[in-house]
Amino acid sequence: MDRRDFLHLSGMCLGGIATSGRPQVRFASVAGDGRLVFVLLRGGFDGLAAVVPSFDPGYEAVRRSLAVPPDDLVALADGFALTPGLAPLHAFWERDELLVLHAMAIPYRTRSHFDGQAILETGLDRPEGSADGWLNRLLAVMGGRHSGLAIAAGMPRSLVGPAPVSTWSPTSLGVTGDAYLERLHLLYRSDRELQGRFESALAMQDVGEEVEAMGMGGGRAGGGNSTALFRAAARLLTADGGPNVAAMEFSGWDTHANQGLIGGSLDRQLARLADGLTAFREAMGESWAGTTVVVATEFGRTARPNGTGGTDHGTGGAGFVLGSGLAGRRVVTDWPGLGERQLFEGRDLAPTLDVRAVLKGVLQGTFDLTAQQADRVFPGSADIRGRAELMR
Repeated sequence: MDRRDFLHLSGMCLGGIATSGRPQVRFASVAGDGRLVFVLLRGGFDGLAAVVPSFDPGYEAVRRSLAVPPDDLVALADGFALTPGLAPLHAFWERDELLVLHAMAIPYRTRSHFDGQAILETGLDRPEGSADGWLNRLLAVMGGRHSGLAIAAGMPRSLVGPAPVSTWSPTSLGVTGDAYLERLHLLYRSDRELQGRFESALAMQDVGEEVEAMGMGGGRAGGGNSTALFRAAARLLTADGGPNVAAMEFSGWDTHANQGLIGGSLDRQLARLADGLTAFREAMGESWAGTTVVVATEFGRTARPNGTGGTDHGTGGAGFVLGSGLAGRRVVTDWPGLGERQLFEGRDLAPTLDVRAVLKGVLQGTFDLTAQQADRVFPGSADIRGRAELMR
């Protein structure tokens, strides 16, 4: 191993967080003042449970035992409403900081988690064709500073690619002594390219210790741990020289059985998500200005419940965009309806909104990208217009 490789690997092992629980965060950096957080809800979450189309005459008939009572809903607009677990998001709505996306889907029809997640993370229109992720291509398009950091043992496919994105999973590696860090510092400062990465890694070490103190500890992540991780993400994003692109994963959405209603397993999971997003905004402080958060999943779930009180893999689903730069509060959808003849393949909410159109619009608004740059982030999507009107 040559000196440069040794220093690079040493800098990735300076301290941090083990995240064997459900949520995980990965970070990268691009030039510019904007910040982007991409939250992938792995497993395909039930959009009809999260955002209820109470106005649709087919809703109660198709949802049956999973239909949320109208009096328990948190109203948004145009007859759409949040399920009780997502009630904390209504504060974002009141501040014009929430867009709700519905009947949204990837451009490829599949009920496979593997294929769906591959498409959502690569930004392509098919499950094969590129090993690069769309977030990594974003780093290359932006140019300038594009070093990165991944918190957790693995690297999400959305960040895989030629732009440098490191991993940071140091709890299992023990504590690094101050004397050793000082010697590394003397070596790093002689290399202009690596010095900044080393200083950033030292700053991340403090954040890792803070997260451990908040109870992360590398164990199974519950509601409190999810909130702590969102707060840690904000701490990293707001640190001097910190990253401005983050990919966060949140698992546990594959609700084939006992999905429940208010207070049920899915509602509690949605509450963990909403509490985490609220904690993130609070922890960002003044840096919330210019920050955009996108919440998406690989596919929705079946409109009808199955025989075990859950839902199976579907198509059209819901998502969210949160941030200070949104062009007002609204539900973004071309609603297809829930009547028997309106369901996709007779079982799913029909897809009418391409997730790439949303992501391209968000990138254009957050980082001031041109339409041509956004097309490079999502190859083969030139015919999909970015929804630039979503952002101010």
